[in-house]
Amino acid sequence: MATRDSLLDVTARLYSEHGWRGTTTRRIAEAAGVNEVTLFRQFGSKEALLLEAIGQAAFEHLVVSLPETPSNLTSELVFWAQAQHRSITAMRGIIRSCLAESEERPGLAPQACGGGAVAVADLIRYLTLAGERDMIAPDGAIDAAAIMLINAIFMDAMTRDVMPAAHPYSPEQSIGLFVDLVLRGLAAKELA
Repeated sequence: MATRDSLLDVTARLYSEHGWRGTTTRRIAEAAGVNEVTLFRQFGSKEALLLEAIGQAAFEHLVVSLPETPSNLTSELVFWAQAQHRSITAMRGIIRSCLAESEERPGLAPQACGGGAVAVADLIRYLTLAGERDMIAPDGAIDAAAIMLINAIFMDAMTRDVMPAAHPYSPEQSIGLFVDLVLRGLAAKELA
């Protein structure tokens, strides 16, 4: 019998590939090698199963936090941003499905983006500490810079495969440029 985690993994994968309508409980049960009744016993409904599967997938890919104490803004932010880009790229199918179905199922997208909210909070914490350590200008708009950086990473990861002409740089080069622009906007001392 499949474990709860394997059911969640199978469900997330199927949702990524087939969306809400195509991810039937029958298809999930067959892919997991269990009886359809097992799904309902463990999760109660298809919606509950999908919400949990999407939420778990979002946090599984969130693996890198910024250091507790900023020391080298550029290298620390580039390392973190590359990890965020890989995470979003890995979640791309699920995120796209959630966004496409957000009118009918508004609860799905927040589940898929839960890891992103954690990442933004971590980035704001880190940049705030950098400001307290006089590593960036005191009047820098930290919240706006954090949102701008995560949005740039998100859009690059989500559109790279469907708009290749809009991405003249590799993901690594793009991330380096995004971080550089944010640090310049915050008047980071190490760039002066």
